[in-house]
Amino acid sequence: MKPPVNQWRRAAAWLFAALLFLALGACGEQDPNAGVYLCTEVTVGEDTVRPEKLYNGEVRLTLVTGGRGVLRLGEYEGELRWRVEDGALRVEINGTACPGTLADGEIRLDLLGEGVVLTLLREDLAAALPTPTAQPALLTGIAGDWYGWWQIENAEGAMPETWYDCCASCVPTEDGALLTLWDEMGSRAEPMGALALTGDGEALSASGGWFWFETVEEGALTVSFADGVLTVSGRHDAEGERFAFRILLRPWGADWTDTDETPYSYRFWYRPLIEAGEAMPDRIQQVLER
Repeated sequence: MKPPVNQWRRAAAWLFAALLFLALGACGEQDPNAGVYLCTEVTVGEDTVRPEKLYNGEVRLTLVTGGRGVLRLGEYEGELRWRVEDGALRVEINGTACPGTLADGEIRLDLLGEGVVLTLLREDLAAALPTPTAQPALLTGIAGDWYGWWQIENAEGAMPETWYDCCASCVPTEDGALLTLWDEMGSRAEPMGALALTGDGEALSASGGWFWFETVEEGALTVSFADGVLTVSGRHDAEGERFAFRILLRPWGADWTDTDETPYSYRFWYRPLIEAGEAMPDRIQQVLER
């Protein structure tokens, strides 16, 4: 399907803006902080993730002399303004301030002030970094996109006893993997939970993270991965709501015709997307709105 005309216009506008930034940078004295900075890791709470896994592509920050710049997050790119005062980096994106620091070629930037911290190194320093160490086989096996359902049982409070379609993304971290979960009421950017997983090569466990507004303590959830099926189960007890839950996931693209535990909307939107060769949506609702 061809992209709409306005997308081509936006692409042309970005190209013009980039050329303008280069032209501005060529005039006058070069700012020593200007340059291209490559993201080496993203920190969310206590979890550290490789940027290309979280944003499905390269993350880079270009600072141009004169206080303008461009931030690329995977396939998305946007303009920004910046300045450095006594080591404090001030970045403004669409009128929103992003606090950070810049020293010795390293930037730490709190993206939109939401606690998602990008660590970026000047291009020459990033090139000198060693290759990341390999993940254990079990954690490597669960990396990727997942689809299935999650079920609520024995509920006390406002939550009904029901089940929902569920998507998930599992990406490697320095200490294990991060499993991000969302159903049709949320999205990849606004998940219902993010679990820090660890494994010893034979078994998985949730060592931290959060689920449904509640911090997950180590050992509080049961996690298993067998025969291509990833399951998580536990209890939720916070803010007057109590319920048991179970999450069952298979890799995106898997066939569910061999089981009676088929997700509710499996035939409604999942199968058509798989047959069309489409990737997992960042928001289930965007598929339902088509």
